[in-house]
Amino acid sequence: MSAFSGWFLHSFVVGALACAAVWICPRGWRSRVRQAVPVVAFAALMLLAIGLVRPLPRVEVQAPAALAKWSETAPDALWLTWLWFAGFAVCGARLLVESVAVRRLLKNTQPLPGRAWLQLLAECQRTLGLRGNVRLRLAGPGFVPSAAGLLQRTVLLPDESRKWTHEQRRLVLLHELGHFRRGDLWAHMLGRLACAVHWFNPFAWLLQSQLAVEREFACDELVVSRGAAPDDYATLLFEMATASRHRPSVAAAFLTMASPRTGKLEARVRRILTPLGRAGKFARLFDTTACAAAALALLACVACKPVAHLLPQAGVWTAGEIQTRLAADPFPGEQ
Repeated sequence: MSAFSGWFLHSFVVGALACAAVWICPRGWRSRVRQAVPVVAFAALMLLAIGLVRPLPRVEVQAPAALAKWSETAPDALWLTWLWFAGFAVCGARLLVESVAVRRLLKNTQPLPGRAWLQLLAECQRTLGLRGNVRLRLAGPGFVPSAAGLLQRTVLLPDESRKWTHEQRRLVLLHELGHFRRGDLWAHMLGRLACAVHWFNPFAWLLQSQLAVEREFACDELVVSRGAAPDDYATLLFEMATASRHRPSVAAAFLTMASPRTGKLEARVRRILTPLGRAGKFARLFDTTACAAAALALLACVACKPVAHLLPQAGVWTAGEIQTRLAADPFPGEQ
């Protein structure tokens, strides 16, 4: 079996299992599972990519005869390698262009004047328990509030933010700082890399889309739990979604606060106006157990190699029996 054929098979299996785990989990319930499974799946997919360069240890497991037979006899097609490389080159070039554009945009932003903003930023960081330096920058008129920067964390704001009320400023900062607290930008980058490497796998793209929705749900819940009025916050989201029509072409590299296309705004508003009850200890324990089980299952798929286990049929010698008979001493009369 060629390396790429086996890699494609494992990629589809990992992605399909992760999507099944997310879809089986009821919407609006067990949100931690729906957020953790895609991240673990992306990590597993990147481990598969590393396995192409440096083989990983594998454990042979029994599999259906048809799957194992295909796994052993899949052709080593050179065109398959070139096809993957072409797709990866396109996706990789897109990531590179977006990264350069983001750096250029951040370089052209202006610091947000006023001590009131800095005091409010420090207050919101204390509220969320977020440490470290976070910059506030003006990105131009009509820009949607966004979180950017893996190492140099930055909250990008529109020029209109100077006229916002104190409460509007607080809600926006809580939402964007929530992304930093949860590590969403790192998960977002991991998903983008996994989708670039596994561009042929539709399950990877579905997981990336699902994760984008779930992280916005989580930050919305975080803002409401810190005392925000649901009606006011929902109204603010609609205002931001209207401004999102002016998003830059590299918006995929940011985590924008509101977008009618990628954020499923109506679903978010319904979740805000009809919040779920707080999970108890048993529910949180179940979430942790389910996340751990899903992680182990996905990582096990990476380490497993399917092999056939065929039962010997009457009158038919197995491969082991044939080797034993060939290695046996000849009969005395045939010497």
